[in-house]
Amino acid sequence: MKPHLYVVPIVDTEGPLEESLGATFDRIQNKFGVTLNPEPKILQQLQNCKLDLQGKEAEVAHFVSPRKLSYLATWAEVSEMIRAVTSCSFRNELSDSFGNPLLMNWFIIDVVGYKNNPRRKAAGFHNVWDVYENLLDLKKYPDGIGWHFHTVPVGGDALQYNTCWSNNDFHEQALARRIIERNSFTSLFRAGGNIERNDLSFWLEQFVPFDWSRNSSLTGNGRPGSQEDWRNASTDWVPYNPDFYDYRKSGNMRRSIFRCVEVDLDIGRLQDEDVIKAFETVKNGQSAALAFSLHDRRDLRPELIATVQQIRDIGAKYPDVSWVHSNAQDAANALLGNTTQSAPQFTIEKDGNTIFVESDQELFGPQPFLAVQEEGDVFYRDNFTIEGPKSYAYHIERPLTTKKLGIAGSNASGSHSVTTLDLES
Repeated sequence: MKPHLYVVPIVDTEGPLEESLGATFDRIQNKFGVTLNPEPKILQQLQNCKLDLQGKEAEVAHFVSPRKLSYLATWAEVSEMIRAVTSCSFRNELSDSFGNPLLMNWFIIDVVGYKNNPRRKAAGFHNVWDVYENLLDLKKYPDGIGWHFHTVPVGGDALQYNTCWSNNDFHEQALARRIIERNSFTSLFRAGGNIERNDLSFWLEQFVPFDWSRNSSLTGNGRPGSQEDWRNASTDWVPYNPDFYDYRKSGNMRRSIFRCVEVDLDIGRLQDEDVIKAFETVKNGQSAALAFSLHDRRDLRPELIATVQQIRDIGAKYPDVSWVHSNAQDAANALLGNTTQSAPQFTIEKDGNTIFVESDQELFGPQPFLAVQEEGDVFYRDNFTIEGPKSYAYHIERPLTTKKLGIAGSNASGSHSVTTLDLES
């Protein structure tokens, strides 16, 4: 098959967000070490490079530009914007080189585990999911649906980040609820803040074949001790299997990590050189996935229009290279040479308080995701014992309080399914 350039727009789907003037100036202080009074007049001076910041004027002006501060603060505003972005007219306006309409990829978060919420994010399990389930018409346009998560910091501060995936289990609670309460699973993941470490890499290796978290930059990003660290990771637009002890290096793990560059943030922004590199890859005989990420807390249209135009302009210099809009799963399979398989099907047998699960095919990882619901609104993940290549067993330790089990899994091509068992019926 002739190689193609797959264009994969990814939205970190988090819902509305507010930011007070004081919070904006707090971010300026944290990022640039500049302390100023939070006044509208001073903000305007910063936006117009009218204050002496010892050489940081242009960078700060970009950081607080009116566009970047134009947050969508309510679900009504977000919903209106999403309807416009997913309309036939807008999708067709941004068609690919085959005339196919724009496809999007929605990596949906649960904002949970925080003790405060000063930016008034859409906190709560399923709060973002339920809105988008009603907004998107996946039967008409095969957009991708993935999972996005910001691991919760130990102090529970919603304005902080966390690099450790294993000092709480909010991510597992969120996915367990999505399996049991929304009958949904995923084979696509993007790390909150592009923050990945080996503990997250180990966890993903059990369940998720396609990781779109690599925000590696041509100019370099990350430094010793920084939260986001993709230093020396490949800047190619092709996937690699990570090394067991360093997710940034190519190795022998089964999961594939794909590059995805921000277009609406300051770190690792998509440059012309990035797009040229993608076209050159295809020109030289290898398919590539040009993935870029945005956030739904601002109007997606300006960045989408600008980025597609950037691709068109550069693509005009490569008349023999075809570029096509794609969802993330299809692009992943195309680059990896996978044959798309049907989703695995699980059969369950119960013998007393032990359940036996059989898959009709081998899964991507060593076991299915086992979601457990107990009385008192308790959700968590537990582990099977592995009885064979496609066979698993689980003993229910608290049968009187356990209400439901959810079994979910993906194969290597990303096809996935969910089966639930109601223990109260």
